Amino acid sequence: MITVYGYGPAWGLPCISPYVTKVVNYLTMAGVPFEFVRQDLGTLAQDSPTAKMPFIREDGRQVNDSTRIIEYVKDRYGDKLDDHLSETDKAVGLAFQRMVEEYTYWSGVIEPRWTTVEKFKIYTPYVVGAEFDDLPKEAQDGLLAFREKIYDQHLKQGMGLRAHEDVVKCLAEDLDALSTFLGDKPFFLGDEPTSYDATIYSTFRHITDSPWEWAGRDYARSKGNLVAYADRMRARFGV
Repeated sequence: MITVYGYGPAWGLPCISPYVTKVVNYLTMAGVPFEFVRQDLGTLAQDSPTAKMPFIREDGRQVNDSTRIIEYVKDRYGDKLDDHLSETDKAVGLAFQRMVEEYTYWSGVIEPRWTTVEKFKIYTPYVVGAEFDDLPKEAQDGLLAFREKIYDQHLKQGMGLRAHEDVVKCLAEDLDALSTFLGDKPFFLGDEPTSYDATIYSTFRHITDSPWEWAGRDYARSKGNLVAYADRMRARFGV
């Protein structure tokens, strides 16, 4: 059986990471059995060559990166969600997946959570099971170093150098594009869900369902067809 390593559940989502959530969603959608294990952050650098999650293990093999994990699952268990797609469909799906994971992620997930220590403290109970201020100083210092690492990536990616209002605009533009393309279709590429829905649905839920109150979350919640799409996904798959 596949073992998925992640952080831990929060806000009704399988994990605080949209990439871990993506993998859990895909496995659930494809009907592939798995178990979820909360990764020890103290050994993450030793357990994962990229020091990132998700990664999976099965029969002594480890696979890192959410997209490569899905490729592995397709090869091993069959392509249950995408085998009906045309090459054009796959190209469109990949383009939107890249947008969501390499751009929307920074404006819609990282911006509200990691840009200040106070925002980051909301994470603490879900990461270590205790409020930040209740932790010993050594643990606090470790968490702050983790925040600095991610925030530095936010800056280097470029989104973190923008004014907050411009970040919100970037997110709104991405959500508008997703909403326009989805239109009145039940799922992103048509009448049936595909692996690309695992990505889009995961990230959208991480924007709309997280406890950070900000303009980006409000805008996401205002996109009626995307909200209805997320409700359909949740009703069908229970994730």
